[in-house]
Amino acid sequence: MVYPFGQYKYRQTTPTFMLPLCNLLLFSVTTGMNGDKSVYLCNMKLQMRLILIFVSLSVLGIFFFQGYWLWNSYNIEKQQIGRIINETLQQAINEDLTNRMEKMKNDTTAGAPHGEVEFNFSMDSTSHAASQQTPRRYYSRTRLQLFNESDSSVFQAYKPENTPMMRMAFKGIWQAINGLSPVDIEKVDSLWSTLLKAEGIHNAHFIDFTLGKDTLLASSLSDDQNPGNLLPTQKIGVNTDDSIAMRGFIIAPEETVIKRMGPLFLASFLLIIITTACYIYLIRTILRQKTIAQIKNDFVNNMTHELKTPITITYSAIDAMQTFNFVEQKETREEYFTLCRQQLKHLSGLVEKILSMAVDERKNFRLLKETFRIKPVIESLTLQFKLKTEKPVSFEITCEPEDVTVYADKLHFTNVISNMLDNSIKYSGKSVHISIRAVRTEKGIQIDLADNGIGIPSSQSGRIFERFYRVPKGNIHDVKGFGLGLSYVKDIIERHNGSISVESREKEGSTFTILIPEKK
Repeated sequence: MVYPFGQYKYRQTTPTFMLPLCNLLLFSVTTGMNGDKSVYLCNMKLQMRLILIFVSLSVLGIFFFQGYWLWNSYNIEKQQIGRIINETLQQAINEDLTNRMEKMKNDTTAGAPHGEVEFNFSMDSTSHAASQQTPRRYYSRTRLQLFNESDSSVFQAYKPENTPMMRMAFKGIWQAINGLSPVDIEKVDSLWSTLLKAEGIHNAHFIDFTLGKDTLLASSLSDDQNPGNLLPTQKIGVNTDDSIAMRGFIIAPEETVIKRMGPLFLASFLLIIITTACYIYLIRTILRQKTIAQIKNDFVNNMTHELKTPITITYSAIDAMQTFNFVEQKETREEYFTLCRQQLKHLSGLVEKILSMAVDERKNFRLLKETFRIKPVIESLTLQFKLKTEKPVSFEITCEPEDVTVYADKLHFTNVISNMLDNSIKYSGKSVHISIRAVRTEKGIQIDLADNGIGIPSSQSGRIFERFYRVPKGNIHDVKGFGLGLSYVKDIIERHNGSISVESREKEGSTFTILIPEKK
């Protein structure tokens, strides 16, 4: 009785009573592998989900605190600008008072003799200020003095210290001076503008001169202006009872705040961009690792299946020859020997493919390059595939010129073409036609290998050169392989300073293009 095993047929050599036990053992091993795989995939999904959750929360936390920090920095900067505009307005009022006093000092009255005007201020124990203007019979020069009755020291009133006593004295002096030389709100605004620009504030602004709470005496704002967002200063009282006050306004202060925070915003923006990019890269890496883990798991299952088949067949054949006497059955004995030889050759090919992966990982192995003709190599390979391939296969070889040569490692070059022909045959229908064209171009030797196979989905064509990668079909063994062939091909071509690309359409076939530079 003949039983199919893999792609070969062999005679039953295991006793009938042992078949259920063997089947049970095989079922247990397969079930165990699938169970372990399910548990592994379940744990991996759970771990990935937890990683994604924690990483996402961390990134969102960074964004939240970054926004909170920027908002606080914005408010602090706005308060800083508010402090600056208050101080500069007070300074502008002081300088305006100084300028008016200097003008009164330098002014002369025609026909009047020289004299002086004294402003006497007395400070009582409770720090209240009193002022008195005492004009003489004639004056052309104005001298302003502030006396402290306790020590008779003299202060310059137009540069008061920032103390309650001096501020009160200043207000009294301003009130007295304003009676002789009225304030010009436009001049105060001009002085304020100069001081603001010195602090880096170039916003439009204006000053209101008010009486009481609601009465506007004067303003530097034009009638045709209608400002929107304003940042006001504090009201600065300029007379003793604060009934007369000045108040400045900065138009659109946000522009200045944002401008002053420019480097901070730029650094925060770059930090957010870098964090987002790292987050995206991390997610892509995790998903990629998940895919690689699934691919490697399929690789282990496929490898186990591939290696188990020839070992089992060979073991069964040897066991049969030991158990039964085939001395007189020469044809049967030769059939078993041939079967063992074929399976060992198949097993050797599988081991060689796995070892080629180890060779591929050696970054320092040397290529033994030589110049040789391409056509004989291709013809030899096509003949081998015609003999060992069960499905109908036809080849079309074109070389331009006929004796075109390539400077490469002959062994690895042969393996490259062999791997590509093997893929074209495996991933095809009931029959396959393969066209191979080698031509010399300006960039080097170009080899095009086209087939009419099943093609590659566009979503997968960019990944077929990755190690262990196979177009996803789950744990299915209808097409033998480990996903190492094209990875090996790409590595060898790149070691020759060449390149490989693919154009493919599903159900229409694929075209691989190899370019190897010529010897210089």
